[in-house]
Amino acid sequence: MDEKNPEQLGSTPHIVASVYQIQKEIGSGGGGIVYLGEHLRLGKQVVLKADRRTLSARPETLRREVDALKNLSHTYIPQVYDFVEEQGAVYTVMDYIPGESLDKPLKRGERFKQAQVIRWARQLLEALQYLHSRPPHGILHGDIKPANVMLTPSGDICLIDFNIALALGEEGAVRVGFSRGYASPEHYGQDYSSSATKTVSSVDTAIETQLPTHVETVLPVSSGGSSGQSYGRGAVLLDARSDIYSLGATLYHLFTGTRPAKDAKDVVPMSGDGLSPQIIQIVKKAMAPDPAQRYQSAAEMLDAFQHLHERDPRTRRYRRRMAITGVALAVLFGAGGFCTFTGLKQLEQQQAAYALAEYSANALAEGDVSAALSYALEALPRDKSIFNAPYTAQAQKALTDALGVYDLSDGFHPHGAILLPSEPLKVVMSPDGTRIAVFYAYEAAVYDIASGAALLQLPMEESALSDICFADENTLVFAGRDGLQVYDLAEGTVQWTGEPAAQVTISADGSRVSALYKDNDTAVVYRVADGQEIARVDFEGRQQRVAVNNTLADPNDDLFALNKNGTMLAVSFSDGSILIYDLEDRNQDLILFDTSQYTHFEGGFYGDYFAFSAYTPGDGIFVVIDTANTVQTGAFAGTQPFLTRADESGIYLANEDVVVKLHPVTGEQTEAAYTEGKTITDFVRGSTYTLVTTEDQTWWIFDQAANCIGSEQVDNEPNFIQISDCFAVLGSLNTPSLRTMELEDHRDAQILTYDPSFAHDEARLSADGKTVMLFDINHFRLYGIDGQVLAEGDFPSPEQIYDQQYRRDDAGSRLEVTYYDGTIRTYSAKDGTLLSETMGEKPDESLHEEFITNHWKITAPLHEAPVAYDRESGRMIRELEQDAYLTYVTQVGDYVITEYISVQGERYGLILDQNCETIAYLPNLCDIVGNQLVFDDLSGNLRQSRLYSIQELFALADQKKEEMS
Repeated sequence: MDEKNPEQLGSTPHIVASVYQIQKEIGSGGGGIVYLGEHLRLGKQVVLKADRRTLSARPETLRREVDALKNLSHTYIPQVYDFVEEQGAVYTVMDYIPGESLDKPLKRGERFKQAQVIRWARQLLEALQYLHSRPPHGILHGDIKPANVMLTPSGDICLIDFNIALALGEEGAVRVGFSRGYASPEHYGQDYSSSATKTVSSVDTAIETQLPTHVETVLPVSSGGSSGQSYGRGAVLLDARSDIYSLGATLYHLFTGTRPAKDAKDVVPMSGDGLSPQIIQIVKKAMAPDPAQRYQSAAEMLDAFQHLHERDPRTRRYRRRMAITGVALAVLFGAGGFCTFTGLKQLEQQQAAYALAEYSANALAEGDVSAALSYALEALPRDKSIFNAPYTAQAQKALTDALGVYDLSDGFHPHGAILLPSEPLKVVMSPDGTRIAVFYAYEAAVYDIASGAALLQLPMEESALSDICFADENTLVFAGRDGLQVYDLAEGTVQWTGEPAAQVTISADGSRVSALYKDNDTAVVYRVADGQEIARVDFEGRQQRVAVNNTLADPNDDLFALNKNGTMLAVSFSDGSILIYDLEDRNQDLILFDTSQYTHFEGGFYGDYFAFSAYTPGDGIFVVIDTANTVQTGAFAGTQPFLTRADESGIYLANEDVVVKLHPVTGEQTEAAYTEGKTITDFVRGSTYTLVTTEDQTWWIFDQAANCIGSEQVDNEPNFIQISDCFAVLGSLNTPSLRTMELEDHRDAQILTYDPSFAHDEARLSADGKTVMLFDINHFRLYGIDGQVLAEGDFPSPEQIYDQQYRRDDAGSRLEVTYYDGTIRTYSAKDGTLLSETMGEKPDESLHEEFITNHWKITAPLHEAPVAYDRESGRMIRELEQDAYLTYVTQVGDYVITEYISVQGERYGLILDQNCETIAYLPNLCDIVGNQLVFDDLSGNLRQSRLYSIQELFALADQKKEEMS
């Protein structure tokens, strides 16, 4: 095999630069071949792009340019890790992005929703804005098309295959690939500009720094786009607007399903069928043949998308471009035009409300409560102008959702989003849980979690290994650019600076800190108060496992931990050894493994006990050591990794779908979390709660009794998790923001506390408010409002039960149980006794039900969605929920409340307005008594809430925004 030609790779493993093993070819083009590979040391999948072209760059120039590329860090761009030349082949090594490129669903004939494409457009423009603004001259992509846009499993996009040569700027390397229909006219050498002249200069001419434009590059003279054609020496100008055209053409294809024509002047205009006119205008402007008529930057085009709702045809109608004279105005008013004008204004305002409600829902889904409230309030103008339309149902629902007024379950609810300068590398919470410290490339910032405000920014050592931690609420210890540093947040000053550091660990009492610089074989222990050196630990040639390119990657495989008072230091090493150094008597050092096959270690100290786990693929162990008596007190072994957390709160161990607290001597296990068959990928313990993530990108929160009090599947993998008694924080390596959640307590709304182990489907409150009955088809339990059990019993022949109805009327409160044979048994809601047993007609087993309200008749056919009809005319109004079973319909004043059981067995309700549209979602709704809503969280809590008026909702929104500001 000719190793100079990577295209000849067969089944024999091929190693590049002794680091990357090529696995298979996953793509090819005029510029080279793309391979899927593996970083042998990190076990991480990467992409290697083998470039066919020959570089003439001097090594020092190439390295400088490559370093600039490796510093690229953006959510929607793959990370470039390395750039190597081996035996004539040049490889660019970058992130492997799972998913599929957008050209594939287009070829399958799939069409995308407008809102979905708008979201992708914003992400693409954020990526372009970042590339175009990179110093010193910006980087062009050069070949934007659906095939170079990856759709990730999270639903986001990633812009791949941006042209490395456009950053290198070297002769022979600056040839841009482009594709018919997506390439701008200037890609083909065509000039549609209003000025027919161009500036011709050499390839090395610097582009203007004010605008990321005018990248000059050698391109094909002919208009073909295929690889292998001859290249001329004519100078052709490409700039940011060339990428804008290609992006516009890509959006054209995504919106319409049709690839645009090759020549910009032959492109068929997009039709308005199902598309917003404003979207059509944006794409049209982006694809203008004359670059001067396009958006001049990605930022300008992104602004158009970000303010789309302000220009949305639902929010704005094109106004006549003529002055309305006083006479014309008088005629307009006199002819009834004022009413028409008012109606049009109301329609505009109503359409704007629809759009704003959608933006509010999207913000809430991302955890940004503040933005969700702002959008919802904007959709509900409070002034009494005659031009304002009645409030839309969508806007009212957006407001109640953002406020969460009808969610009375205790737990962590969305609080806000903290925007970061770039994607996080590490996230830690302060001891009291009020602040969060974030390390990103390459700074650290501290934020107040409640307000989201940045408190300070500090320069960090330029390595992904760099650590940051809190000694106490006001003392920050971090691997600074000038060495290990301790910062006092109260005083706003650096207290002292030590030697260069990356890995940092602090004792549980906050008195001592130890630091290690990358793969050095010496660690230093300092006193936190004044920086005095306490000890210097020589590893005698041993080193920790450090990534080759540690500026970008931290495999997080090393254990580096101090005990409570900082007298012992545990360290794992790259040879699989693990040692505990006694800093007061080095003769007492413990060698746990002299060497081993294990490649990953984690753990820590709990009092005199040291707990750790080690793993290599297919082999995992967990061990507890009594350091005072130098004996092993327990151990486990398995094929899966054990996740271990040990600190002064105890030893916690996770394996597969369970987290347990482990007694270090007896081995007794107390369950802390159970994820129902979902494999746990990470967990963190607070003083009260446990936060867990699982393989399906779901977070779970458990209370002290191991009850799950909340879970949610999220779009981006939660790589960073922190929790306290007040807040929970989630972060992803792929997103420059943190999602915050706040603990909410609704005990002030409590009606009844019951035994949650009693299985039941329904909970009903008596008319006099003195008892609560829990029941399902098997049994019932009657509680007094004080929580005392008054009665309980089993229903005979539960398999024969057709229906159960709880009745409240002048005769009192009772439960009626109807059987298929027509038997009706009635149970007292006062004492649980059987009041009567009668025989009636057999029920209709078709389960076709009807509910009558003041104005509607609602029918619920078997296996079909319920439908609401006008009672007088019989006209169909609308279908109700399709994927849930309608159980009750209740008229409450001017509103109708419908209750459902979802296919997952969850109960909820909807408040409908007079137009039969949803204005509020009611999770866990179980009963309605008068104007009071009753909620059952199935965790032992029955709570109630009144129906809120719109004015009350406004007041609550104002209060919440003030608290968050």
